[in-house]
Amino acid sequence: MISLRRGFGGGGLLSRTLPSGLQHRAEPVGAPQRDEDERWMQLALERAMSGNGRSNPNPTVGCVIVKDGRVIAEGATEVHGGRHAERVAIQSVADRSVLRGATIYVTLEPCSHTGRQPPCVELVESCGFARCVVGLADPNPLVAGGGLRRVRQAGVELRLGVLRDELIAWHLPFLFWQLAKRPLMAAKWAQTLDGQLAYDDGHTQWISGEESRAYAHWLRQKYDAILVGAGTVLADHPTLTVRSCRGPHHRQPVRVLFDPRGRILSCPEAQWRVLLQRTFSPETPTVLLTSNAVLENARLSAPGMEHVHGVPLPEGKSPILGLYEALSDPLVAERVGRPLHSVLVEGGPRLLSALATADLIDLAHVFTAPKIGGGQRHRLGLATAQGTAFQLHPFAHARLGDDLLTEYLRPDTGSLLEGLESFAELPEHQESTVRAHA
Repeated sequence: MISLRRGFGGGGLLSRTLPSGLQHRAEPVGAPQRDEDERWMQLALERAMSGNGRSNPNPTVGCVIVKDGRVIAEGATEVHGGRHAERVAIQSVADRSVLRGATIYVTLEPCSHTGRQPPCVELVESCGFARCVVGLADPNPLVAGGGLRRVRQAGVELRLGVLRDELIAWHLPFLFWQLAKRPLMAAKWAQTLDGQLAYDDGHTQWISGEESRAYAHWLRQKYDAILVGAGTVLADHPTLTVRSCRGPHHRQPVRVLFDPRGRILSCPEAQWRVLLQRTFSPETPTVLLTSNAVLENARLSAPGMEHVHGVPLPEGKSPILGLYEALSDPLVAERVGRPLHSVLVEGGPRLLSALATADLIDLAHVFTAPKIGGGQRHRLGLATAQGTAFQLHPFAHARLGDDLLTEYLRPDTGSLLEGLESFAELPEHQESTVRAHA
């Protein structure tokens, strides 16, 4: 099971996700790296973070090129269809002769197939690098170790597995889609020490502190969509946009509103006007998952709702299972302009509990504030027999301001990720290098 070092989370280096005025309030990175390769791979991860959300559904890869102890080039994957990180870095060097004898660091295996761009490994082969240090093998069947084999065949010294766990966490939405062939469902919630996700009296919307909220916004940009239930929409009128984290902000997640009973479209007129300005604002496409009958509501076709897509939940099955099926429908991806390979579920408690009961949560980002709420209403609960627990495995924990961040994987998800090295097909002596640095 993966376990991240101090100062890292599912969103990368925690301090680098917060705006400058808050960075000192994040858990610092742990003890100095054990070798120079870790130092430069961490910088490659930071370059990838600079493109957070930009390249989806391609992985957001980072690359740095180092010679004689200094960085001579760097890059991150561009928008989908644009250049990959290696190509960005290499093409930034006017005189290619300076690349001879250098080391290239890349967070994910160089691609070995032709897509919208030529194979990156061909360019890597042509530069005369002495070494190539790769964080992870790429499980995409079009790559799956092919790039690593070609690097070795070109006579370049290869090292695989540097910052392995931290890079698995960073590339997780892409890796999960390739391995599981279904969307990653990531839950996010903030809670008090006694387990409240919201206060009973509604006197404040916020459980967690400013630092935790900034990191949560950073995560929104990383995922393709953000999912909330009707109760959260009607109680909070959320905008569900990326705002308070470190910039630049490359994209907004698709909003997905889960409303089987049509509560949102039937709310009072005054509340509807607020929702139009906030939850249905035009910054990003919005998907309303509801019943066929609700889709005939006149509000759905009103002016200003052109970017809102009503999608029927499949009939004849539970709404929560229908939700998952609807999110996987290629027609939904076509309507919103992007595939929904990863979804961040932000609540409320009923929706999160239903997903956990149905065993549909693959990952969880949990923020615990040092407060005792004392209420009873807004808590998680499973509709299962007593003692039948929904289990998650912690893979990262850190301080964010006064809050404690803990991130979890479902054990099955962790087991799926443990097989990544099998795609590399490394000779025996290089397999031991992977294990030593895992």
